[in-house]
Amino acid sequence: MRRLLNSLVLFGTGLILISCNSSYPKIDLHVHLTRSLGNTATDAFKKASELSKQMGVTFGIAEELDNSNKRINDSLLLDRIALAKKNSFYIGIQVSRRDWSNVYSKEVLNQLDFILADALIFPNKEGKIMQIWISDQPLGDPQVFMDLYVAHSLRVLSEPITIWANPTFLPVELAPQYDELWTDARMKSLIDAAVKNNVAIEINSRYKVPHAKFIKMAKAAGAHFTFGSNQHGIGIGDIYWSISMAKKCGLRRDDFFIPKRQLSLN
Repeated sequence: MRRLLNSLVLFGTGLILISCNSSYPKIDLHVHLTRSLGNTATDAFKKASELSKQMGVTFGIAEELDNSNKRINDSLLLDRIALAKKNSFYIGIQVSRRDWSNVYSKEVLNQLDFILADALIFPNKEGKIMQIWISDQPLGDPQVFMDLYVAHSLRVLSEPITIWANPTFLPVELAPQYDELWTDARMKSLIDAAVKNNVAIEINSRYKVPHAKFIKMAKAAGAHFTFGSNQHGIGIGDIYWSISMAKKCGLRRDDFFIPKRQLSLN
């Protein structure tokens, strides 16, 4: 069936269409596994493996751990690394706390295929922590918000991460002003930081970011990209919008970051 032009997969309540003759790497490096896929990690990885094969999309599992105990985190990651290898997945972590490098051992971090981070959690002008994907956050003046957001994003991009996730995402209240708020200067500062630190820029199907102008600027600057669904269970592997945007912006296969580890065939 994968020889057909397209692969149609019923998943949950949605229909996912992935082009099987795409020249782009069919890899979703922003996948979260939840109990909707199984009551244990082993079950969830097994179910995700079945979906991956059906869709013709390789998954990169982004584990989210919020424990301050390095021993516990290392133990959990080693378990997930083993499951990822068994199921032919890439494996990484998504980090949101800025002290993340202190809650894992370097030996375990070095076994990961990628480290993914976004910049969606940071303090506003009054010091109150915002989670900007949640509506009705205390954003304040849009220009002041953007200055804080860009500054925080630059901090994230200076860390030893592999992928910048959800790039240029804006809260729902500010999303209609995307083209106004994401000035050339702001975009350039973040693109330059990503290129300097060798951080791949995610083209995110869930939030449909970044917009074409940003992607074209980043390509011209020598950036690399990844595809990400940023879904939890239902919707994993749905990178159709990302592939369409890559085509629209004239990206080539060699514009993409692909983890170095060779996946086993099973």
